[in-house]
Amino acid sequence: MHKPVKKPLYKPAIIGLGLILLSLIIAMSGPLGSRIGWWNYDFAVIILKWSAYLGIAASVLCLSGLVMARPGGKRRGFIYSLLGLIIIIPMLLFLQAWKEAKQTSAPISDITTSPENPPSFWSAPNSRIYGGFETETYQNEFYPDIKPLVLPLAANKAFDLVIEVMHEKGWKLWDPDRNEMQIEATASTFWFGFKDDVIVRITEIDNNHSRIDMRSTSRSTGGDGGTNANRIRDFFKALKRKAGLTG
Repeated sequence: MHKPVKKPLYKPAIIGLGLILLSLIIAMSGPLGSRIGWWNYDFAVIILKWSAYLGIAASVLCLSGLVMARPGGKRRGFIYSLLGLIIIIPMLLFLQAWKEAKQTSAPISDITTSPENPPSFWSAPNSRIYGGFETETYQNEFYPDIKPLVLPLAANKAFDLVIEVMHEKGWKLWDPDRNEMQIEATASTFWFGFKDDVIVRITEIDNNHSRIDMRSTSRSTGGDGGTNANRIRDFFKALKRKAGLTG
């Protein structure tokens, strides 16, 4: 009885998977190296760019493997190609979305719900002065939804909830001032670890309502890819949930 002949391995399939794993490691090293100080942000972006190029080239090899090593064919390696594509496609989509966000977002990194009277930093290590009319114009064009939040809560209760949400998000607080109803904190971005500073100012409307204004500002200049606007949106959503509101 003859043993079944083992099909030859389609080598581009295994090479493609290996290159995809390598591109993933390289992509992760870019932000990580920038975060711990091995290189600067610009070099990290170059690393991400070349990891994407490598991933695309590897994807071509894996695509050929889907055809040349398809089930029922004369070669094996289909599973390696399929696994490689499953790994690389989310990474490439993420990098493309990140690139588009950088290109299409406003060229500003200081966002506030109160451009006419932006909160000023007192304790957080951020000396940036709000950019005035130009910054406000960009914000109104790109982020028209960034508005103050009115909560059906007394100011003191709102103050406590703001601190709770900041703690839950892992932000570093800077001497919350209950007398002035201002809370400052520092948040770190996920990938690069950039330090962005935040102010929340609470204004009492009446005994049962308070207005929440927020400012989120990067310490670096230039565009932020929408990071600060998204931070305000996410914070307000979390604050509304904490207050028992929906929507």
